[in-house]
Amino acid sequence: MQTYSINAFHLTEKLKLKDISSTIDMQPLLLSVWEAAFKISDESYLFIYNFGSVVFFNVSEDQQKTILDKVKKSNVPNQPGYTTTDTFSVEVTGEDKHEVGFNKAVIHNLTYQKGRLISMVVAESAALEYFELIVDDLLERTHQISDTLRTTGRLLKETKTLIKFIGFCLTTKQEIIANLYVVDAPDEVWEDQTLDKLYNDLKRMFEIETRYRVLEYKLKLIQESLEIIVDLSRGVRETMLEVTIIVLIAIEVVVALFGGVRFHP
Repeated sequence: MQTYSINAFHLTEKLKLKDISSTIDMQPLLLSVWEAAFKISDESYLFIYNFGSVVFFNVSEDQQKTILDKVKKSNVPNQPGYTTTDTFSVEVTGEDKHEVGFNKAVIHNLTYQKGRLISMVVAESAALEYFELIVDDLLERTHQISDTLRTTGRLLKETKTLIKFIGFCLTTKQEIIANLYVVDAPDEVWEDQTLDKLYNDLKRMFEIETRYRVLEYKLKLIQESLEIIVDLSRGVRETMLEVTIIVLIAIEVVVALFGGVRFHP
């Protein structure tokens, strides 16, 4: 029995795959719009995805660190405050056995297609965790604004701060939709029953679909809260404008009434 380790790192929202080959000085086995694959040695592979994840299949820690440093320096100019990771292992038994359990897949034999498929799902899981942290932070900040409304009856003092926060929420939603929602199984899955079963078992084990739905729910909750906040902010501005107009009219009336009055001693 042979055991292989898989380590996934999600670095940022976007990686430029065309620049990867020259950066790490390796010829790709595969280079597409959203995925790059490299063979480091026999049964050792590197997979990089344009949605920001880097996956090492059976690669030493020293090699992982060297490659990650190169990728970060050349492709991640604005690194986030955290990097999410996910780990998984593969046991090759040589027996007619196939099962996916907690943090481990047991398979009959190892092929490049199986390694690639497993790495892709682990990468997706690491990316999901990254966006889960961001969305949870946005949800907490939205709650703070709502709580301020509840306790003080006031919105944020700075309208610019609120607008920037809304913009960040919209950008985050767009990044999730643009990058993760388009992740699909490789073509081989549709042609091979074993790969199809492995893929579906992995998706269930990592709860990919469930986590997507939770993200969608949280984003919808944030969106609904922001719509209410924007409506309230608009209402406050309109009220202030109306009050200003009324005050100006009142001043004009006062001036008109007393402008021609002369007081005699």
